[in-house]
Amino acid sequence: MRALSIGNGKILVNLDEFGRIIDLYYPYIGMENHTNGKPVRQYVFTDRLYQDVEWKTSLSYLDNTNIGEVKADIDNKLSLIAYDFADLYEPLFYRIIKVYNKSAEPVKAKLLFLFDLDLYSNPYGDTAFYDPETNAIIHYKSKRYIGIKLLGIMKDFNEFTVGKNDIFEDVNDGNLKGKTIENGNVQSALAFSLSLNPLGSEKAYLTIAFDRTLQGLRKLLKRITSTEIESSFTNSYMFWKNWFNKFETKEIDEKLRDLFQISLLVIKNHMDQNGSIIASSDYSFVGVYGDSYTYCWPRDSAITAHALDLAGYGDLAVKHYAFISKLISEDGFLFHKYNPDSTLASSWHPWLMNGKRIYPIQEDETALQVWAIAKHYEYYKDIDVLVSIYKDFVKPAVRFMMRYIEDGLPKPSFDLWEERYGIHIYTVSTVFGALKSASKLVADMGDEVLSGDMMTIARYMKEEALKRMVHNDRFVRRLDEYGNKDLTVDASMYSPFFFEMVEPEHVVMKNTIKIIEDLLTVNGGIIRYENDYYRREKSQPNPWIITTLWVAEYYAEIGDIQRAMKYVKWVMDRALPTGLLPEQVYPDSLQSSSVMPLVWSHSEFIITLDKLITNK
Repeated sequence: MRALSIGNGKILVNLDEFGRIIDLYYPYIGMENHTNGKPVRQYVFTDRLYQDVEWKTSLSYLDNTNIGEVKADIDNKLSLIAYDFADLYEPLFYRIIKVYNKSAEPVKAKLLFLFDLDLYSNPYGDTAFYDPETNAIIHYKSKRYIGIKLLGIMKDFNEFTVGKNDIFEDVNDGNLKGKTIENGNVQSALAFSLSLNPLGSEKAYLTIAFDRTLQGLRKLLKRITSTEIESSFTNSYMFWKNWFNKFETKEIDEKLRDLFQISLLVIKNHMDQNGSIIASSDYSFVGVYGDSYTYCWPRDSAITAHALDLAGYGDLAVKHYAFISKLISEDGFLFHKYNPDSTLASSWHPWLMNGKRIYPIQEDETALQVWAIAKHYEYYKDIDVLVSIYKDFVKPAVRFMMRYIEDGLPKPSFDLWEERYGIHIYTVSTVFGALKSASKLVADMGDEVLSGDMMTIARYMKEEALKRMVHNDRFVRRLDEYGNKDLTVDASMYSPFFFEMVEPEHVVMKNTIKIIEDLLTVNGGIIRYENDYYRREKSQPNPWIITTLWVAEYYAEIGDIQRAMKYVKWVMDRALPTGLLPEQVYPDSLQSSSVMPLVWSHSEFIITLDKLITNK
């Protein structure tokens, strides 16, 4: 399980529940996991080898900063506290480790780390060697170089070795043989000797550096000293303590504020310096499905950028909008998902369906980005910042949405759940919201005729939705490819109110929320839709964080704060002690049943909190 994430836009490091480094992403956030999902093993050797899985470990973010705090009891004599953080400027990961002797006798021990790296996420053709120039272990392949240093105050690591599949035997006796180079599927180990006085302590420092060249890596490694690391720790702590000053949280409940701040950290850590925002850095699904959530979905990332806008981080949101603006197709839409380096990512949406060529898209993804940009302009009025984004993305995307309409509604595409084809109420709502919200930006950019046409189409779309996508005075989730109403109750039917197609007090909307609660509530949370089978292992479907928050947003919007808080508290109880939120949970244990964290879950929490404050 991924329990804590740390990053700086150049690297992203995940820790598991044992406090072990389990994911190392570089040079793009979410692309090329150089551990391939295998943990960096950590040990303490005294009379025997104490393995990390034996330790009693707890993790948290230090004072809600982007610094991980790991506490571990190793045995009845030794414990440690570690502080993990990324350099503010460079692709450097630091761990400051303080080992404590709780006994009244001196203790001699060794701190050991075992790295089984797979550069470019595959084990073939790697080299690991001891570099005497930097007194570090270096792993490299092609244009990926990773350097590892273990040092103390005025001294470096005592022992090292590299090997191939036999290195644990070397670690197990606490004495590393000092082999200096190996190639292929390689591993490396480093050891640091500790002399602990009675009731005393000693510090060690682990550094992991990343670069594309040996020369660049050596330059980074040569600057590493205990003093440099301590200084970087202080700088990082002060930076992150002052980073949360853009959103007024003084009158917010402390637990709400804590999760709000952790949610912002999760978003920031999953955002690349180029503006890409991935859905999740949890690599565990690669072993299950042969793929993962480490992509930029325009759907998820638009909601996340909107959350950043609400929280006052419009500069970060604009960076994302600029990233997205470069991805638009010649026809004016966004594809299913993208790699963090801007290339087209894997997809299961077909280009040919029932013998007919179709667009392999979810139109809601294009609409959501336009809507989020329009909302950004509404909040920040920074028209000068949006000139290129408008020209390159908003205008062609608007024209596509206006063309891709038949009989007043968007033509069929795939739904937000990426499962079925048709005309979906969520897609209709997002397209309506995009056209209506963006009409002001379009007019202010001088395209007044286009702006007027957008409002005309949006009004007609609302009329047609209320005429054709309602059953028994509640919304339906879609019209299938044959025009038939799909009466399955789906949590995404909340969308007409959220994207302002109807008022929240509209009788159809009220009835829709009621049937969502009546039929989709499972153990306090809201499932996606009736009989949902995705990641299902029990008799009932899994409740999701985002769907539960959608209902909370509705009640916050109409001023029923008590009812909204019932769902918000349910969500908060699903968070790990570190504050990370999952995608979904099992219906009985309410433990995570999927990736951790899901950035969308954290984004939706910020949106919900904003509605609670606005309508309090």
